Amino acid sequence: MTSAFNLVDEPWISARTIDNNVTEVSIRDAFHRATEFRGLAGEIPTQEAAVLRLLLAIVIRATARFRNDDDKIDDWGEWWNSGLPLEDIDPYLDRWHDRFNLFDDKVPFMQVADLRTAKGEYSGLEKIISEVPAGDKFFTTRDGAGIESLSFAEAARWLVHAHAFDVSGIKSGAIGDPRVKSGKGFPIGTGMSGAMGIVIIEGTSLAETILLNLFLETDPRKDVPVWERTPQTAAPDEEHPVPTGCADLFTWQSRRVRLITDGHRVVDVLLCNGDKVEWKYLLHNDSATAWRFSAPQTKTAGETVYMPRGHDSAKTMWRGLEPLLVHEPTAEDRRRKKAGEPNPWLRPEIFEQLAACSSEGVLSQDHVARLRTIGMEYGTNSSVVATTIDDAMPTSVAVIANERLGRLAVDCARTADSLVFALQNLATDVNVAAGSESEGVRPRAAEMGYAALDLAYRDWFSRLSSSTDVDAATLSWRRRARQVIRTVGEQICRDAGPAALTGRMVTDPKTNREDLMDLARAWQRFVTRVRTSAPLPEDPQRHTSRKGQ
Repeated sequence: MTSAFNLVDEPWISARTIDNNVTEVSIRDAFHRATEFRGLAGEIPTQEAAVLRLLLAIVIRATARFRNDDDKIDDWGEWWNSGLPLEDIDPYLDRWHDRFNLFDDKVPFMQVADLRTAKGEYSGLEKIISEVPAGDKFFTTRDGAGIESLSFAEAARWLVHAHAFDVSGIKSGAIGDPRVKSGKGFPIGTGMSGAMGIVIIEGTSLAETILLNLFLETDPRKDVPVWERTPQTAAPDEEHPVPTGCADLFTWQSRRVRLITDGHRVVDVLLCNGDKVEWKYLLHNDSATAWRFSAPQTKTAGETVYMPRGHDSAKTMWRGLEPLLVHEPTAEDRRRKKAGEPNPWLRPEIFEQLAACSSEGVLSQDHVARLRTIGMEYGTNSSVVATTIDDAMPTSVAVIANERLGRLAVDCARTADSLVFALQNLATDVNVAAGSESEGVRPRAAEMGYAALDLAYRDWFSRLSSSTDVDAATLSWRRRARQVIRTVGEQICRDAGPAALTGRMVTDPKTNREDLMDLARAWQRFVTRVRTSAPLPEDPQRHTSRKGQ
């Protein structure tokens, strides 16, 4: 039999050192040397997320006990001040040591030892290497040899990633899986984390990152990861249909896998369907994602249903902060809800825990961390990877813990949206003035506007702290954003051409009156909209008078 390659002892986790080099470490060393590393590294961001969630599952189980709310704060605060609970982690790894053998005749890690198809076929390594686009092997940084075989360390990382983020689509049909038809395993959805909009709070070291993302449940004793369970077979686990907590979900076996080795390297893989889960049953089992209320699912289920809220690759992180930083929608948003509907979102539970730790004084509000959003966007019935999402912004814990600061950040992002809308209207007016019928002026203007505002918002956001004056910060952002967007507007006007200076007569659809639309009028309308979108005290005030006065 191939050497076991035990993941507790053998180096396989990619970690980034303080001087930005990447090295491989074992699970035990990842914990013992966690203060030496800036964080995890990986071939793609989702791989880092999957491995971090594996490490979190280990800590959750190693420290599992009943806790009330005060106990949670006390335990977390002790580890934050004294370091990771190695006195619990080491005995736990010793107890389950043999279940971390990557190769084993009976219980290989996250695999099924006797997994096979009727024809004895394999799937090909490209099925688990997500950086190799399906059908487009030339569009990858890997050369031909890079997908012909994998080191044991690489294979272990991609194995963990496959369970979390594998694409949907037809899989190899395993003997023993009753769902197989005509030798094929038909789609059951993506890996467990595929629908999640994962948010990671990164500290200055891997140790800090582990603790900042370590969600402590009241009673995690039934939250059991895969290595503590009876070895799985090719068939779905009917007795365990839904995860029992974060540790279970972070190690959920979305696939049935067997790595094929020549004794020195992994040369192939058999990848089949695993355990399917309805996303609507996962609320409170993933602490690292926001949740959105689903009216259709609620109507079907006859009870309130929240679904995981994924990230939008078309938007930068700061344009989607509301479900992360605030509990309640604005009064205007509440008016749009149907009577009796609950909040449209729930923010990640790990944020609530950090807010509690901050309010109790065990985590400083001015501690600076990095919010990082990671996810995968799929295409064509979720059978291919469309793009990998990875964005990050530095922030103080105060922004997570303080509702007023969270609302400030969200409101200022909305101001940016309004300013970009004004810029789009300018682009439309200029286009009309020039007599042009070219399409796409509004999307191009939006792209220019958001690109220009991006660095400005990130810099402004990074300066928010427990001492921030909300009113002053609001005005500071409005001034800065207006300056940025006016500069982009000026560029649009300069690019308009001589025809826009002359302008042309256009009919107002509301009044049916004809009026001249030229560059000067387009700019004046733009300036008015900018002032309306981001008003400042020094703006000229409109004075109205009543007749007879």
